[in-house]
Amino acid sequence: MKLRWRLLISFVVATLVPLGALGWLVRSSLVERIYAEHHRQLTTRVESAKRRVEEQIAADRRAVDALCEHDGVIDGLLLDLATGRYGPATEQEMVRVLPPLMRGRRFDALFLLDARSGSGRGRILGSGHYPDQVGGRAELVDAIARAGDEPFVDEVRVRDGDGVRDERELLTGCVVARDGAAVAVVAGRVLGADYADDLLGDVSPVQLAVLPPSELPESAESIASFTDAAGEPSLTVHATIDDAPLEREIATLRERSVYLAVAALVLAILLALGFTMTLSRPLAELEEATRRVASGDLESQMRVKRRDEVGSAMEAFNEMTRELASTRRKLLRAERIAAWREVARRIAHEIKNPLQPIQMEIETMQKLHARKHPTFDEEFTASAELILEEVRRLDDMVTEFSRFARLPRPKPVSLDLREVVHHVEGLSVRDGEIEVILPTEPVTIRADREQLTQVLLNLVQNGLDASKARHGDEGGMVRVTLEAIEGEDGDEQAMIVVEDDGPGIAATDRLKVFEPYFTTKAKGTGLGLAIVHRIVGDHGGSIDVEDGIDGGAAFVIVLPASGPPQAIEASLTDDAVPLNRPSDTHPE
Repeated sequence: MKLRWRLLISFVVATLVPLGALGWLVRSSLVERIYAEHHRQLTTRVESAKRRVEEQIAADRRAVDALCEHDGVIDGLLLDLATGRYGPATEQEMVRVLPPLMRGRRFDALFLLDARSGSGRGRILGSGHYPDQVGGRAELVDAIARAGDEPFVDEVRVRDGDGVRDERELLTGCVVARDGAAVAVVAGRVLGADYADDLLGDVSPVQLAVLPPSELPESAESIASFTDAAGEPSLTVHATIDDAPLEREIATLRERSVYLAVAALVLAILLALGFTMTLSRPLAELEEATRRVASGDLESQMRVKRRDEVGSAMEAFNEMTRELASTRRKLLRAERIAAWREVARRIAHEIKNPLQPIQMEIETMQKLHARKHPTFDEEFTASAELILEEVRRLDDMVTEFSRFARLPRPKPVSLDLREVVHHVEGLSVRDGEIEVILPTEPVTIRADREQLTQVLLNLVQNGLDASKARHGDEGGMVRVTLEAIEGEDGDEQAMIVVEDDGPGIAATDRLKVFEPYFTTKAKGTGLGLAIVHRIVGDHGGSIDVEDGIDGGAAFVIVLPASGPPQAIEASLTDDAVPLNRPSDTHPE
């Protein structure tokens, strides 16, 4: 893609992204506010309706209790029942006085029932809503006793201009007994559409309804639940809100947002075109010159025709390429010198470790020979084999260094790592205690025996030096643990842990221990752990630094049982410079 188009797209994106983010935030905020306001209406109306229901139930309770306590109609009826004067005249009186009494208390139904025990229990003595029911029966006396002071739902037969029908009503009742007579007073309200309208009124978009619990919509907000006389759920007053006005308002907002986004896009494109026209040509020249520099042409120069910021950038580019060309020539000379210097340092470091056990074995033989010790011949043979093995290893190492100026490639063979650990244990300088923990079963992998010996010898010697630095000449402790493990992919692996009880490695230094020349030893060269890291990596393994014994350090090596990957190549040629050089020295 041409630079002009890249600049155009970048400018448009840089303009639209913050504008789009701001617009999205504003629109989201407005939508959230609309939703909150919309549903706040529902919450407010629900709370208002709940209070209205509670107030109405309490008012009905007070009105019914007042009838039972000191109402002239009820008192007269009780007197007629007690004296045996109840008859047609009393019934006609009830027909005359009960409807006004019911309407005066704003009830939809009003019963007066015979509450005396016996065959007449439940007989309707008076009905304000349906006078023709007088003399019939209503199974409400026992229901009042079960419900107590709580209202309950039951079906009540009513009559109006449309005929006779059954209505579900919320009933409140009480029983008054006097002079051997007992009358149950039952008042009720029809639980229908009018009941819901009276609670809230016609307030759009909130709507109230009375339904059985099983028929409630999922989005309904419950206002009140009414039970029958047995306490079972019967009807629920609920509120819903019409979301259609809300959706229309949000749709309008989104439509306007799209118009604004299109207008912003057109404006951004126009501004971007004008901007890129003035910058695309010199930037294209700068891009081409940068490409030439990236390909290695550090002699590339640009023709400067402008005196503005772009011209200053071109001049700075020319100065940079001149400096880069000069620096590259200097670096090439310095790298060649540093490469051979590093080869010499590595050879010296790797030769130094085996010389100590060789020296000790020779000194031991000298002492045994001077004392004419009877085990001299036996010790001589074992020491000679040890010395010859280390000399052969040194010879192979020096030969490889001199031929390739690098560590030799791994020459893997099938070996039991337990034997390698035992061999290193015998070679190590015993300035402190060395504990070896090995499994009972062989741990067989494909690896270069000599290189793994070099790795373990370096780590054990570093651990002994660290323990001695902390605990004095008596030395401390180094523990070598070997075990077979299973990798994440189910492949077989071997894990070797070399830990000591030295001063440990600071957390800030654990990322540096494998860098070239990093060391905290006064006489350290900073290459030992670099060589260890290189050998482990050439075998396809990993090495990490963790906490060791009593605050010391632990080096955890994981090696694949299958051996070095086939893709591993020699990292250096006869005259190459090593580029990846982790450190050698245990930084404790």
